[in-house]
Amino acid sequence: MLGRKFIWLMILMVWVGMVTSIIIYQGKDYLTLEKTTSGNVEIIEEEPVVELKENNPIDINFTQAREEEQREDFFIESKLERDKYRSEQISNYREIINNPKYSEEAKKEAQQKILQLTEEIEKAMEIESLIRARGYKDAIAFIHDNAVDVVIETNGLDKSDVARIGDIIHKVTGFNFEDVTIIEKRIEKGE
Repeated sequence: MLGRKFIWLMILMVWVGMVTSIIIYQGKDYLTLEKTTSGNVEIIEEEPVVELKENNPIDINFTQAREEEQREDFFIESKLERDKYRSEQISNYREIINNPKYSEEAKKEAQQKILQLTEEIEKAMEIESLIRARGYKDAIAFIHDNAVDVVIETNGLDKSDVARIGDIIHKVTGFNFEDVTIIEKRIEKGE
């Protein structure tokens, strides 16, 4: 049974890698989406602050870019760092699964953690791909247990942009809008 799950996990990881490469090499032409809009988005200067409105499902946290120079490779470095951290986590869980010193309960918990990480990887890739398909140059999603943070490369977002992006994140993750944070990142070229 353990061998069957391991094989399934390996197939899933290969699939995730193939989807990633397809999306990266085909860019924004890969997906076509219908236009969606949401209202009641509050733009917050500087740090995100949650201000819940009664019976209002659209409470998206949004942070505008600061006027400072950023490196062009921010998104590449951030994705590499995130992927390295996830790979280390998966490797640690695999060690638990393959080590006879650990109990069956610990091994099952490690398998569940690997599946959870794999689902988070898949959702983050989907969010990033759908945002690029909307015409934004790049994005990086960080999915946590109870929230999601998305950094978007842009020259500026208005309320309708924030609402559309929040809608994408909500549809992919199922998180409430108040658990979504969108961070605008402006990249200065030519450094």
